Amino acid sequence: MSDPSFISFSRVSKSYDGVQYVVEDLNLDVRKGEFLSLLGPSGSGKTTTLMMLAGFESPTQGEIRLDGRRLDDKPPHQRDIGMVFQNYALFPHLTIAENVAFPLSVRHVSRAEQKARVKRALEMIELRHLANRRPAQLSGGQQQRVALARALVFEPSVVLMDEPLGALDKRLRETMKYEIMRLHRELSLTIVYVTHDQAEALTMSDRVAVFSDGRIQQAAIPSELYENAQNAFVANFVGENNGLTGRVVNAGEGWATLALSDGSVIRGRCENGLRAGDEAMLALRPERAHIASAEGTHADEHNNLVRARVEELVYCGDHHRVHLTLGSHDSIVVKVPNTQRHALPSPGSAIEIAWRHDDCKILAMSAPRSAPAIHVSTPPSPSILTTSPAGAN
Repeated sequence: MSDPSFISFSRVSKSYDGVQYVVEDLNLDVRKGEFLSLLGPSGSGKTTTLMMLAGFESPTQGEIRLDGRRLDDKPPHQRDIGMVFQNYALFPHLTIAENVAFPLSVRHVSRAEQKARVKRALEMIELRHLANRRPAQLSGGQQQRVALARALVFEPSVVLMDEPLGALDKRLRETMKYEIMRLHRELSLTIVYVTHDQAEALTMSDRVAVFSDGRIQQAAIPSELYENAQNAFVANFVGENNGLTGRVVNAGEGWATLALSDGSVIRGRCENGLRAGDEAMLALRPERAHIASAEGTHADEHNNLVRARVEELVYCGDHHRVHLTLGSHDSIVVKVPNTQRHALPSPGSAIEIAWRHDDCKILAMSAPRSAPAIHVSTPPSPSILTTSPAGAN
């Protein structure tokens, strides 16, 4: 089994003014060959974490290790780390082959070896036929593939990617997403990938670390993150969520009962520490609920059932979004598959919505900052730094 701490952040904090921390008490291990995404909103600390690993920023406290070696005293070009930026960061005056060769030339690799490695790198991204063109003559997707080849050409231990698909249109993002996944799989790369796009993170990653306010709120495999959020922030940020609030009636042994503002009583899974009287949020994915009248479902030991008023129907191709109101103000969205078997209700009609107890979770409404520092280790195995012409963002 691979060493689970190929990359290790130990109690790492970063402050620019000595008062406020943009990253606080970060403990994180990354396994060799893992694809880890750092996911979060702007200002959450994910990019600063990546920049500290790359060497463009220095930790205020704590230490970062790569394969057991401390990185604190090493400049970026000595860290054996490749970097792919959002804006490609290619030299406009150099050809594609010269751009890819650049990290080899600054490492004084022989010309014969440079030529062989550049050829292999361009074949890997299927752009060898464009070797003599300049960046301005390539599309955005082709330029990003060149940036990826440049980051891989000197065979780094780790590849860091900072929003690498952010400047591409939707079609190119999809193409490049699968290209990166293919290279990760075929080359057994260790990748740390920064994004604010939850779909990218869930689709591409072995594991995702969700950042908020300088701390990791949860790190888990994508399915665990989506199905079993540990707090309200993660449930609301990852995927679409119906976040209904209420008061806990009782809780214990992994289950809780929640009273909503309209008087409905809901049962669902919960984390330890939730107590009667606490304000809490019901986390329910829109695809897990259904229109009870169409299914003949009733409230029982397995199902929750609430009454709602239909406000709006939105056609989305493969499904309809049904927007509803519970009681006076709480809103909920249900996704109804677009099949002939599902009759849609009319706006203004009163219906019942049902979902299974184990398809929802009741979470404390604590602020993300109050979450304790956690040591996020890798689970059991399932299963470059280029000298850049542009500074890091």
